[in-house]
Parts: sequence; C-alpha cells; structure tokens
Amino acid sequence: MAASLQPAGGGRPLLSIVVLVYNTAEYLAECFDSLLGQRYEQIEVIAIDDASTDDSLAICRAYESRDPRFRCVARTRNEGGAMVGNQGVAMARGEYVAIVDSDDVVTFEGYSRLMSEAVITSADIVMGRATRLEDGIVSAVSFLYEPFVWTRRRVLASVHDFPDVTHDCFYWNKIFRRDFLLQNRLGMVPGLLYADRPFIHKAYFYSSKTVIVPDLVYLWRIRSVGANVSISQNNANAANYADRIHSMLIEWEDFEEVEGAEEYRRLIALSNMQRALHVIPNIAASPSFRQAFIEGIGKLLACYGDLDFRALGVRRQLYLRLLKLGKIEELCYLLGLPVQGRMVELDGDCYWQQPFLDNIEVPVERALLRLDFPNIGFFQLIELASAEGHLLVDLSLPDAVMRRCELAFEMQPLGGEASVPLVPQGRVAAGIYRFSLPWGAMAKQTEATLLGLVLHYRSGQVRGHYRVGQALLGPAARAALPLMLGEGWQLLFSQEAGGLGMQWLDGGGDGAS
Repeated sequence: MAASLQPAGGGRPLLSIVVLVYNTAEYLAECFDSLLGQRYEQIEVIAIDDASTDDSLAICRAYESRDPRFRCVARTRNEGGAMVGNQGVAMARGEYVAIVDSDDVVTFEGYSRLMSEAVITSADIVMGRATRLEDGIVSAVSFLYEPFVWTRRRVLASVHDFPDVTHDCFYWNKIFRRDFLLQNRLGMVPGLLYADRPFIHKAYFYSSKTVIVPDLVYLWRIRSVGANVSISQNNANAANYADRIHSMLIEWEDFEEVEGAEEYRRLIALSNMQRALHVIPNIAASPSFRQAFIEGIGKLLACYGDLDFRALGVRRQLYLRLLKLGKIEELCYLLGLPVQGRMVELDGDCYWQQPFLDNIEVPVERALLRLDFPNIGFFQLIELASAEGHLLVDLSLPDAVMRRCELAFEMQPLGGEASVPLVPQGRVAAGIYRFSLPWGAMAKQTEATLLGLVLHYRSGQVRGHYRVGQALLGPAARAALPLMLGEGWQLLFSQEAGGLGMQWLDGGGDGAS
C-alpha cells in the first residue's frame, strides 16, 4: 500500500533528512533554511555534527532551539561522513530518509516532488535532477554523464531496465525507503571518504522500484578556490585518490558471485575506470600523485582482467596500454600533446596519429588507436547558422569514422518534456555532415524554455552521449554565438544546460555564461 502524505500517528514525520555536518558554518544557515522551508512539511531534520572545530555545532544548537522538527546530535570524535550518514539513518523516524551535505541546498519543491512519487509508487528509491552551485550561479557544465539519467520520468523495476542510472552515484539528490535500506543492510563503508558510489550502486541493484524525476531538487555547492574545499573537489590529492580506488575495489568485491550481477558488475567497473582516468592530467606535475595514480590503476587492472575498454575511446585505451607497459615517461609526453588530436587514414580506417602509432619500440596494437566513433578531440561543430527558418549545424568528422558509427543530435530539455531531434541533411563536403532544426516549429514540439544540444552515438556494442560544450566547438562556431534564430529562440552557451543550447527569450532567465 502506498504511503500517505499525512504524518503517521503521534506526528511522526514521513521523511527524515539527515545532514552531515563538519566545519561548514559559513553555509549552514542556507542549507538548514532550505530544509525547514520546504513546501513538504512532514519532515524531521537530524543534523549530526562530526566534531567540527568551527561554529557549526553552535549553529545546529540554535536551529534546534527554535524549530521542533530539528534535532542536533554532537559527535565527540571526527569519524567521517560515512559513519555520520549511517548513524542518521539508524536514528531516523521517517518512512523515507534523505542524506544531505551541509554546504548544499535543496530546492523549495524538491522533497515535495520526491515524496509525491514515493507516495504514488511506494518506491524504494526516488531521485531528482541536481546541478552545481558556484558563486551563486547554477551550472551543469562540469557534470559528465549524470544529466542523461535525469532527462525524463522513469519507473524502473530493475537496474537492468536503465543501466545508465549508474552514472548518478550521489546520495544527496534522493530519498530512500528506510526499511529497504535496513532489510538489505545498505549503508556507507565506515572510514571511506568516497563511500557514496558503493552504497548507491548496491541500492540500485537491490531496489525493486526506482523512480527518476527530471525536476531540479538539489544544488551541489562548489566552494571557491582557496576555501575549505570539499573532498569531491580535491581530485589531485594522492591520499584521496587512493581512497577513491579503494572504493572502486570494494564495488568489484561487493558483486562477486552475486547471482545475476556479473553484467552489472562489469558496467560499474567500466564507469569506475573512466572516472579513475579522468584525473590523469595531474600526474605530469605531481610526483606524489603520479605514484598514487600508477598504483591505483594497477590495482584496478589486476581486478578487472579482460574487461572490454573500447567504450573509453582511443585516448584512454592508449593511456592504459602505456601504463601496463610501464611507459610512464611516454605517457607524460602524450599528455602534453594538444587536445585536438591529429588523424591519419590507413587502409580505409581512421587512426589517432601520434608517436606510438606503428612504433616498433612501444608495442601498441594499431586497432587500439582506431577511431570507431566520435572521440573528444577528434571532432568539432565547425559552423552554426540560421537560414530559412532552420538552425544549421555542421559537424566535422572523418568519413572513415562516420562509416563505423551511427549518430544523432537532439535538443534535450531540462524539464523532462519531449526532446526535439535534429534532421540529418547528409554529407556536404569531405568529412563535413550537416544537421538542421526548424526553430519555427519548436513551440509546437516542446514546452521547455531551455534545451541543451546532445550528440548520441553507437558503434557496435559501444554507445554514448556528449553534451556539446565549448571544447566541441570550432572557432567559427564559437564566434557565431549568441545566434538569434527567430520566434523568440536564441542559440547560446548556457551554464545551466551544461553546454550549447537553445533558449526561448520570453521564457525568463538568461541561462547564459
């Protein structure tokens, strides 16, 4: 039976919000006010201070004294967010529980929207869209694949229904049915800094109903440079990286010999390897980080064995190959090459042209360097134009790559309404392909006022997406922005959309950077 939106007997809240507090005094008022000011009122807030050394505990006590829905718990020893989160779930009285970082903000409608879905569906997990908050500006630019999880409402009976859900590994944009967590013994690994991914990925696997809503529910604060930055922002710290690798190894072990989990296990491993490699540029300037990186990737490779890494693209495949060969000097040299890679066609296929292609001293298989689908640095949008009621988009991609893949563009709304596909116009010159969008019909196709441009691709079993950011725009395309289209539409770079997007100027807010 679905829950009711009314509180249980005795005024018991339906939603418990656990706030992980540690030395965030500067941000606490904004966080707590966003929770206590929620449209959804049947809540309790459990703020657990993890032995802060600033004024955080005093601020928690002040809120406790003036709102009966607010509880403050003071820990005498700092043991990390994982311990605090587990303690909060154990203390929670609500049927559902949320976990929040104390420097972040929940939107006014956030928990109302999530709890409404929980009531309707009796879901184990309900999640909504998140965005970053930096210096008061809302931005999705730094997100990688998470936004593709939140494009529309979905109800999943199994994680296998929508494997891309694994890209969202945050705990803070979700509510969990508390009994579901307890019955499956789901929680964060004590002492682990990056404890969210193992926790969330296990929760997805054991959930019998996970609901995704496209509504914006959570603002993840990115602290200014020089401030007391969060763990997630400290990517080039050797100790943090070792902890991140440890969390990935735990995930591999979690699903060992679990019935029906092998495909899921390998999917998570591929995602983890991609994230582990994401910080590789930092190894050139930091010997300590370089050592942690080499050791960490070595541990992952030893665990993952024969995992197919083709989906990582030619750059990351070559990085891994050089690491396996112990060619660290060569790897650092490679990292210094321009992002826009050179290409060469050999025997009808396209390859990344760099010093290790057909190099007899460094044994790298040629096939490893073949471009089978769009890789960042090997394609660009070179022209953007408005003509006869259409937006025209010209893609520069070698013909040899185009023959090996399928691709499509669409304008993807932030609010979950129907996406609008671009129409392929075919090859207009060697290595140049045109797509068009009739902007005059946009109002009939979507109710959204802001849409982001997305490229989808597939090559064999490999598939993926890109939001079109600045790095994917050629000089002429960048110079064309902002581009007035007509009917109230404008093409521009939008931080909120996370890249190139279309905005209806009468829709409110500028969305521009």
